[in-house]
Amino acid sequence: MNGQVQFHAKGLGMEKLLNAARQQGISFSRVKREKSRSLLLRCSPKDYAAFRALAEEKGFEVSQAQPVGWLRLEKRLGKRIGLWAGALIALGLLIWALGYVWEVRVENAGAYLGEVRSFLEEQGVRPGIRRSAVSLSSLRDSLAWRLPKVKWVRTEWEGVSLVVRLEEGVPPPDTVSIEGASDVVAAADGLIHRVTTYAGTPLVKAGDFVKTGQTLIRGEERGKDNEVHPVQARGEVIARQWVIVNVRMPVTETVSEPTGRTAVRRVIETPFFAWRREEEPDYLTSDISREVLPLGGAWLPVRLARETISEVSLREAPRDLEEVKREGAKAAVFGLNQAIMKDETVDKWINFSMIERDTMTVTATAEVLRDIGRRPQ
Repeated sequence: MNGQVQFHAKGLGMEKLLNAARQQGISFSRVKREKSRSLLLRCSPKDYAAFRALAEEKGFEVSQAQPVGWLRLEKRLGKRIGLWAGALIALGLLIWALGYVWEVRVENAGAYLGEVRSFLEEQGVRPGIRRSAVSLSSLRDSLAWRLPKVKWVRTEWEGVSLVVRLEEGVPPPDTVSIEGASDVVAAADGLIHRVTTYAGTPLVKAGDFVKTGQTLIRGEERGKDNEVHPVQARGEVIARQWVIVNVRMPVTETVSEPTGRTAVRRVIETPFFAWRREEEPDYLTSDISREVLPLGGAWLPVRLARETISEVSLREAPRDLEEVKREGAKAAVFGLNQAIMKDETVDKWINFSMIERDTMTVTATAEVLRDIGRRPQ
């Protein structure tokens, strides 16, 4: 197959290793058993790297990968002088291209996007400018001075792209709206932790439990004359929320057992081709053991291999529950950390439960603090 590598894996309990690889999304185009503790595997280079890391973590031995198919052909062609010269030319072009800015990207600018782009145009910072002509520190300081209401400005390189990132501040805006009052409502359920009001009248306090859509800050204020004036409510309403991530883990694995049926196949192998006298038996699943006899020595690399193909049947066997819990907890915590990346975390915990005979559910829960105040759309 195109872009494939072939290698050997050795160790006790190879079925458990294959099941762990399958759960991580690693796939193989060929799996054959050569000895009781040895497998011949074929997959993409990316899956090989992931499988080797997994195997070494669990104490299995993995050989160096050998390219097959088009990948092997490309490796041989790489020895040609013309291709090396082309590669050097391409490298030179790449180095030349890295000396220029090919993209100018502005992120998180919000209402300041137009002003930032106008400033960059004024400074001549556009695609095609030489990289050495751009001073990141000067550009950052100039933007920070020009936009005093932003919290911070960051300028950095990402490959051939110049990236300008802004974090908007929260200064008290003009609160009187020509459209009348505008409330701040709850975007989600939560237990109020603190309320900071910039404009409007708060209707909740710390310790209150609120529901989605409930008004948190009303868009009105009383003046000195005790008259009510409509305003656009502004504020920060921090609430406790509970984020839950569930992971389902199988508690069984597929193992193979010999059926007693075997077949023998002889193979003459050279560096360029392999010739087999007998066809491979029509077994649905099989293990292969090999005995290799060199025929030509070092000067003529020809070998005679005797392959014993044993038919096996597959069945489901129970896994070690403690190992299942460890794998499930690792996956659930990873998903939970992704979900609460920007939130302040109060507490985390994990629960395990069997929902079916062959499935375990791992639940990771986090108590976080979030701003749930939003304007109604």
